[in-house]
Amino acid sequence: MELKKLVSIYFILFFISCSNNSKPTVYSNSGRALGTTFKILYTSNSPLENIDFLTDSIFFHINRSLSTYMKSSDISKINAGEQFVKVDSHFRNVFNKSKIIWESTNGFFDPTIGLLVKEYGLGPETNKKSSINIDSLLNLTGFEKVSLKNGLVVKHHKGIYLDFNAIAKGYCVDVISKMLKNNNINNHLIDIGGEMVASGKNEVSNLPWKVGLTDPLNYESNSFIYKIQLQNLALASSGNYRKFTIDEKSGEKIVHTINPTNGNAFATNILATSVVAEDCITADAYATSFMAMPLEKSIELISKLKNIDGMIIYFDKKKNVQVFTTKGFDKLILN
Repeated sequence: MELKKLVSIYFILFFISCSNNSKPTVYSNSGRALGTTFKILYTSNSPLENIDFLTDSIFFHINRSLSTYMKSSDISKINAGEQFVKVDSHFRNVFNKSKIIWESTNGFFDPTIGLLVKEYGLGPETNKKSSINIDSLLNLTGFEKVSLKNGLVVKHHKGIYLDFNAIAKGYCVDVISKMLKNNNINNHLIDIGGEMVASGKNEVSNLPWKVGLTDPLNYESNSFIYKIQLQNLALASSGNYRKFTIDEKSGEKIVHTINPTNGNAFATNILATSVVAEDCITADAYATSFMAMPLEKSIELISKLKNIDGMIIYFDKKKNVQVFTTKGFDKLILN
């Protein structure tokens, strides 16, 4: 369930150089973390002196807890069969939110698909084979087979493999946003691989933060299907058109969004999704879920969820591109 970067900050930053320190300035901090790029924009009268140390510390601790790409991480130790790994608050927060989304989506969001990810050749330590016994792997999936008790992960079968990559970036965005607010940086835009939190506004322009949603059919030209404004909202997007492998037998695309209910990793009629929520961990999980779910089920669910809005780009039966948006999402679109 790996998410792709579909969202870009499209406005031009004007870095204001002036002697009057009472005027807010847009500051920028960027780099690479969690296997992708990140960018932090914030407005303040002066830069946050230790922002590099603070963000690096967050990335370090979240990786140490949740990265399946680090053999020394807690989740890697648990996946390897260690039984007495006391997990930290990051792990507990992501685990508990995953349970909520798993129940809400009737299993279409499921962090136990890690073995399927590996067998399809899509994740770390891949075991790509000419044929995959999906039925046997499905016996080792199902989030109902995993629980947290006294800070320890309890698995019904030692072969169950956890993978929180579809929710960890969104969670990390929320953690960084909280850190900035604790340092009195209340107006900021954080982007980690397309997962975003927009807090407050751009004080220089005195307008909400603005972002562009990539057109999935023209992503190489960096064109946008919509430009939207965000204020005190989180945004996450998912899509399978940038990164995939090809099945050697059928020639079909094997994509990074796996359907946990049947183990299918082949492309569906869903091209891309974007979800707006109050926090990024929620938006991240639902954006992935709507990639895996049948379109009708996604539309039915998003119409019931409170404080959740979104967009789904899909092919109709005639292979024409269609766009579904909620009323709340429409209000964010810039003309």
